[in-house]
Amino acid sequence: MDKYVLIDGNSLLNRAFYAMGVFTTKDGLPTNGIFGFVKLLFKILEDETPTYLTVAFDLHAPTFRHKMYDAYKGTRKPMPEELVCQVPVLKDLLHVMKIHTVELEGYEADDLIGTLSRAFPETEVLIYTGDRDSYQLVNERVSVCFTRRGVSDIDRLTGQNFYEKVGLKPYQIIEEKALMGDSSDNIPGVRGVGPKTALDLLGKYGTAENVFRHLDELTPALRKKFEGQEEIACLSHTLATLRCLGGLPRVASLSL
Repeated sequence: MDKYVLIDGNSLLNRAFYAMGVFTTKDGLPTNGIFGFVKLLFKILEDETPTYLTVAFDLHAPTFRHKMYDAYKGTRKPMPEELVCQVPVLKDLLHVMKIHTVELEGYEADDLIGTLSRAFPETEVLIYTGDRDSYQLVNERVSVCFTRRGVSDIDRLTGQNFYEKVGLKPYQIIEEKALMGDSSDNIPGVRGVGPKTALDLLGKYGTAENVFRHLDELTPALRKKFEGQEEIACLSHTLATLRCLGGLPRVASLSL
């Protein structure tokens, strides 16, 4: 089976930037993020010898999620200028190395990764990211290589070990965020519902929608938290779901 490596460019560049020491060119251009990224890239190529490779990037433009919910990612600090200036340099470097890159206005890198992970059903897919959103993509042929610290500590989540490591099924990552939200993306969730409560409820009811169908079975205190919150939970579910594009031709060069 062919092997396709998908890299979340912004996520890994950000991890590398904070993991590496301060490196600059003689002209003062910071290069620590680029150095760490390329170091991991070479390790992936050596360890996995992929048949295909794509690096996906976010664009500095509102996505469909921002249009649905103005406060989406509203609590995130802006990218430091020392990192901002490294993004175009990394893209140029990847171009020179003839490494395939993708980006699309209105969508996040995660959405493009999701699209590509589903586009080639006879291919093993490895997703390298420091973002847990991609957990929902895991199945029998798609694995997530999660960068826990820096860029060298990798946790490999597969269709076989996912539940054991995470305590949820991949699709329930979305359900969990519908219930408890996600502070990193400023997804609201149901106020007052934390990780333990969400995990317990999903263990019993499976989905956020099913929790709302069984409110009469909850304790009075918990039921009160959910009353009138179905709309915000539904919004959170939509915000947390990666949108796999229906037609690959919409994205330039999204092909192997």
